[in-house]
Amino acid sequence: MVNREILIEGSTVGRPRKPWTETVHAFLEHLRSRDVPVPRPLALDEQFEYVSLVDGLGGDDAWTAHVTSEAGHSMGQLLRRVHDAAREWSPPDDACWSVPHTPSGTICHGDPKPANFAWRNGRAVGLFDWDAARPAEPVNDLAYALLWSVPVRIRPMPERTASEQLAADARAAALLEGYGWEGPFEVAELAIARHRQAINEVEWLGSHDHEPHASWVREGWPDRWRRELRAVRP
Repeated sequence: MVNREILIEGSTVGRPRKPWTETVHAFLEHLRSRDVPVPRPLALDEQFEYVSLVDGLGGDDAWTAHVTSEAGHSMGQLLRRVHDAAREWSPPDDACWSVPHTPSGTICHGDPKPANFAWRNGRAVGLFDWDAARPAEPVNDLAYALLWSVPVRIRPMPERTASEQLAADARAAALLEGYGWEGPFEVAELAIARHRQAINEVEWLGSHDHEPHASWVREGWPDRWRRELRAVRP
C-alpha cells in the first residue's frame, strides 16, 4: 500500500497540503486554545503543511499501547475533550473538509484509531493526523475508536478465547465510560457501519485523486476490505 509522504525534522512534522488543510489548521488552533493536546499549526507552503510533533509514542508503534482497559478509558476521555471544545468553535463560511458530511455542531477527528493517539505510560496523551476531520455526530468518532481498539472483527481471524473476549468487552466499556457516554451503544453494529463508511470515503477521495487513497483504489483495497467484511459479517 502507498503511504503519504511525511517529513519529521526535530519537533516539526511536514505533511502534504490538501484543499482542507487551512480549515483544519484553524480548528487545531481553537483546540489548542482550549488546552486540548493536538498539533500546533506552524506554516504552509505550496506542497506541505507544517505542524508540531505531539509528544508521546505514536504511529504503528502505538498499537501495543491500546490493549488495556486503562488505555481505552484514556482514549474516551481525550475524545470527549475534543468534542466538548469543538462545540465552542464556529467554522468559517468557506470551511472545507476532506469528505462529504452531514451538518453537525461537533467537529470529529474522523480517524481516531490507536495509531493516531500519542501514548505515554499506556495512556492517550495527544491526538494527531487530522486530515479526516469533518462535522459529524460524536458517535462517529466513538464507533471508529471502538472498531480499532476493541477491536471489532472486520476480517477473518482466529476466534477469541473466553478471557480474550472478556478483555475486549472491558476495553469497549472503559472507552465509553471514559467518554462519559450515557445510554445504549451497539458496539459491533455501529463499528461495522463506520467501517463501511470509511471504505466509501476512501473511494470518494480516490476518485478525486487524493493520495494515498487513489493508489489504494487502483490496487483494489476497497473491494478486498468489503470481501473481508462480508466473510465475517454476512
